[in-house]
This record gives sequence, structure tokens and C-alpha cells, in this order.
Amino acid sequence: MNRARIVIKRPLLHYLISLAYILAPIVNILLLILVARIRLSDILMRLFQGYGYLAGIWLLTAPVVGIGLYFVHKASWYLFLAHSALILVDYVIKWVTIPTYYWMSVGGVHQLLLFTGNIALVVVIGFIIHKDFRSPYFQVLPRGWRTSRRVLIRHYIQLNDRRCNITDLSDGGCFVAEPGLPLSVGDKVAVSFQADALPIACKGEVMRSTPDGYGVRFIALAHAQKRDIRQMIRKRFPFRWAVEVQGRWVADGRELAARVRDISRTGCYLEAGVSDLHAGDRGTLEVPLAHRQVKLAGAVVWVNLAQLHGKPVGFGVHFARSQGRTSARIVEQHRSGQPS
Repeated sequence: MNRARIVIKRPLLHYLISLAYILAPIVNILLLILVARIRLSDILMRLFQGYGYLAGIWLLTAPVVGIGLYFVHKASWYLFLAHSALILVDYVIKWVTIPTYYWMSVGGVHQLLLFTGNIALVVVIGFIIHKDFRSPYFQVLPRGWRTSRRVLIRHYIQLNDRRCNITDLSDGGCFVAEPGLPLSVGDKVAVSFQADALPIACKGEVMRSTPDGYGVRFIALAHAQKRDIRQMIRKRFPFRWAVEVQGRWVADGRELAARVRDISRTGCYLEAGVSDLHAGDRGTLEVPLAHRQVKLAGAVVWVNLAQLHGKPVGFGVHFARSQGRTSARIVEQHRSGQPS
């Protein structure tokens, strides 16, 4: 079995920031040697004399931060924040302890520019790094701290005006289970689909490529659209109970033996043959309950030919109306061990 190959795509700006941090002390040392004619043995002393201790530490530890940013780990973000704070703290301390020197050496307008420039540098870099860190497919290491929980789902979207199946979804992205598409990591795509009552339309970016398909991140999704996606997920995926109940699926006068493997108030999963079934087919699930047969009308929402999500071959059914009480009684009967 081939192992999925994950391809990570970082923006060019991410590489430039990491490289700038790594090269910062090297460039400063070379300038001191070549321009100021300072001997190599006196470099450290002159660095701390010229910049101050905090600024000197900030400069010499910059490569560690740059390497951390390259590996994109949660700890790297906090390291970056702590490191960036050093230069601002150093600036404030210098102004509090020797304000006259700094006021005389640098003009008022330039001081304002220097101060706002320091803040802008931290804010801009922080925004870029934070944005990248929160993107689901920028994580080189395990993505255990995602901000958007992904839910296994059988649904479809329009990807560049082509209907494609997806197997997971969150308000931040989805996985497109179409391995034959002419897509590469970094490609921008047009995404649209129906989520609850709201049509979703946005740009997307291909963040990873595997033999099974493509991970797509949604770009610039409006708050209302994210909310509707979350509502859609909640409605389609209420809590499901695992059961083992023998029943039958009746459609168009034909009966198909089926075993109910899980059930909720909105639907169930049936283990059964699926050779003649298609998404959208309507029928009735008949199961025994308290010495009688109950009939639950519904429609096939997905057909599982390849045992996806750890389920046996079968199909998912969405009930025509909520069956909270009936499903609860079926679960209770299953747990009590009564024959079904």
C-alpha cells in the first residue's frame, strides 16, 4: 500500500522572513568588520556597547527564531513573540533611562518613525506568521492544534465549475477526493457549494496533494458563510449511536436486506449490497421495534463502495423527518439485548 505523500506549500515571504532572521547577526558582524574596521575579537563587546544588552541578545538569537519559523511548530510562534518583545522593551528602557541622549541623537520625527516602524515590523511579521500557522495545511508537524475541527462527510462541491466529491469539511477547508484532477500544490481554485440555506462561493488554495486527492483551504470566507458551514455540519452530523439491528430497505417495490450499523435522529448507516443504489434514491427503512415493524422514510445520501471511514460496504440514509424518539427506542432495545 502506497503511503500518502504530503506536500507542504509555504509562501515565498515565509522563506524570506526566516532567512532574514538567520542572516541578521552575520550581516551586522560583516558590516562592523568591513565598514567600521573592528577586529573580530572585539565584535561582541562592540555589539553590546552599540546596541545595548537586550538589543544585542535579540540580534544574536535571531537565527534560532528564524530556524524555528521555518519548521512551523506551535512553539515557534511563542518564541517569535517573546523575541520580538525584546526589541520593544529595549527601546522603552533606553528612552526611560537616558532619554536626553536618544532625543539629541535622533530627531523627533525620526524617533516617531523609528518607534512606529518597530511596532509595524512586529505587527506585520506577526500577522504573516500567525496567518500561516493557523492554516490547516501549513503544519509540517502533526496538526493537533487546528483552529477548525474537520468532520468526515460525504458531500460535493463545484471546483472550477466541476462537480467533485469531498470526504471532510470544516469552515476552513475540505478534502477533495478526486485524485485525477490537474491540480498542483499552490494552485488557486474557485469553490462553490450549498451549505444549509446559504450558497458558499469563495476562492481556495490547494495546500497538499496525496494519492487520494487534494486538501483545499478556503480563502477570504465571510463570517456568515463560516457560520452556515458550521450549522450545516451540526445538522448533518448529530450524535450517532452504534447499533446492530437487522432490517430491510424497501424502494420501488424491491426489498434489500440491510443491517443498521449506526443511527441518529436524522439518519443512519446501513450495511448492505449497493450495486443498484445511487445517491438521491428514496425508500423506506423497516426495522423491528417492540414486536412490530416501524417504517422510516428517507433518501440515500451517499453510497460507500470502498469501505470509507472504517465503515463496511453500504449506504447512508437521511430520514425524511426527525426520528428522535424512534431512534432512541431502537438504541434502547439494542442495549437491552432484546431480539431485533
